[in-house]
Amino acid sequence: MIFIDFALNETKSDAMLAFRLFFQPWRWRKGKEINNLKRRLKTRFFSSDSSIFFFLTGRAALYQYLSSLGLKKGDEILVQGFTCEAVVLPILELGFKPVYVDVNSSDFSMSIKDVKNKYTSKAKAMLIQHTFGITPTDRKELIEFANKHSLHIIEDVAHGFDPNIFRSKRYPGAVLMSFGRSKSFSSVFGGAIAVRGVRSGKSVRAVEKNIPNPSVWILLQTIFYKIHSVIIKSTYDIFLGKIIHFLFKQLYLMMPEVTKKEKNGHFNFMFLATYPNIAAIFMHAQLDRFNDVLTQRKKTSYIYDAKLGTSISRGQGLLRYPFLCENPNELQTLLKKHRIQTGRWYSQVVAPPELDLLNVDYIRGSCPIAESLCKRVLNLPTHISVRDAKRILNLLP
Repeated sequence: MIFIDFALNETKSDAMLAFRLFFQPWRWRKGKEINNLKRRLKTRFFSSDSSIFFFLTGRAALYQYLSSLGLKKGDEILVQGFTCEAVVLPILELGFKPVYVDVNSSDFSMSIKDVKNKYTSKAKAMLIQHTFGITPTDRKELIEFANKHSLHIIEDVAHGFDPNIFRSKRYPGAVLMSFGRSKSFSSVFGGAIAVRGVRSGKSVRAVEKNIPNPSVWILLQTIFYKIHSVIIKSTYDIFLGKIIHFLFKQLYLMMPEVTKKEKNGHFNFMFLATYPNIAAIFMHAQLDRFNDVLTQRKKTSYIYDAKLGTSISRGQGLLRYPFLCENPNELQTLLKKHRIQTGRWYSQVVAPPELDLLNVDYIRGSCPIAESLCKRVLNLPTHISVRDAKRILNLLP
């Protein structure tokens, strides 16, 4: 079975590492690996004057960063349609107002044209999303607009990003990262905020040190996921993996990526916790393979571009490849019969589809391009071989 969102980067070596760590509980919460990981990420992706702060999830990182900016209740945050609850719920919980900006159909990211239409003097921050890992077409203009109007800039790279884009000392604002299980590199749980300069991160640093530790149950789920995900993937085609997957979800040994509380439109405070050392250990293992994974994603994205006659990937290794068609649900069902799992990021302007848009203050019709894309987009996997990519292409209409 080819998966698109389940244990993308997990290998037998990850499972063996998790098995060994199960018997080393003194390394679960605290250890040297956390600071080592900060240094490694900084060296690999960011400028020398950057500071990085870790939290249990990306949404927790966003919550803490927004709360550090000194904004007032009712202040507006510019976000794009074609996003998810992890972006919007922290904004609402803090008493701010999300202002939904339409996207460009070419890159699924924020349109500078619609920013100019939606901007008011109440806007205090702009969240620029690198959807699927694509560098936004309007990024330069968005940053210039934000600087002109003194808006805080947050670049959301949870889906992935050009590894060289933030190496310059000129990048503005903050960078939001996610290490969730469906991301380019995963420690099951985890998120980070990177900012330039000591002063910029002073208040975030204080929060990072004083928030509570995650529960033992979350730590155990982190370990279990690394182990059972490999077992599930390797036995899925003989039905055993499906049974194991079902049982683990029923026994709550596998926490859903979006909790029931979040699907109901409420921020989940359970995730406001520190990033555990055991997750940092897993991240080091993921980063050891990052270049190989990125190279493979680039190859697959290029093959999709060439065959489909597009230039969506722009030479980047996308987390998922967006394919537009008239009946994505029907095509998804067809591909599943061929043991190919695809995705629907995003089938609703603020995902997941179970979320009531009224609960996140979205007015239907306010982002028509995003709404149109949601009806037609199907995500193709990119962490696959060239042979599998060609097999998928042969099944597309």
